[in-house]
Amino acid sequence: MHPLLSRQLQHCMGTDFVVPDGKMRNLLETISGHYRELEYLARFDPLTGVANRRHFVEMVEAEMSRSSRYGKPLSILMVDIDQFKEVNDAYGHQAGDIILQALSETCKIVLRAFDIVGRWGGDEFAILLPETPPAIAPQVAERLRDAIESTVVDLEMHSPLHFSVSIGCASRNAKDDNLDTLLNIADRALYDAKRTGRNRVCVAVQ
Repeated sequence: MHPLLSRQLQHCMGTDFVVPDGKMRNLLETISGHYRELEYLARFDPLTGVANRRHFVEMVEAEMSRSSRYGKPLSILMVDIDQFKEVNDAYGHQAGDIILQALSETCKIVLRAFDIVGRWGGDEFAILLPETPPAIAPQVAERLRDAIESTVVDLEMHSPLHFSVSIGCASRNAKDDNLDTLLNIADRALYDAKRTGRNRVCVAVQ
């Protein structure tokens, strides 16, 4: 049974409440399933399976606190799909959804299990690279960009589609750098990547 539902039942029925067998148990298990689904939707983007913006911020803030405490480096990537609107206009929103899913799957393949990927909004993603110094983060970004460029998306009734991303890369260079500061720096680098031709990695000058 979901812990929240269990606590609510104990609050209403008493701490010695025991779930009876039969239809009541089945009903409570069904309710528990809905609790778990709502809990998932509160944290993760249902289309791509990566963290939603709010949950990403929560996890990154915790990681930044750990970074400050132990003096560990960390880096942020801001990733934006190139010409995503044109793809939607040409192939439809379902094709756009498939591309978003393909990007997320590629991130899982290329990145480490403890790197944190979040859907920042629309076709933009944010990635936290814990314990990744400034010299290494651009290499990770380039590896990801190359893997995405090599990804083939199969679309029904259309030829296979390739897509690319632009990436802005920033690293924390002081303990007092907060999340907003780091994200803004990475976002400016992303803008430079888009402005200078797309399908490239730009590293923030810090």
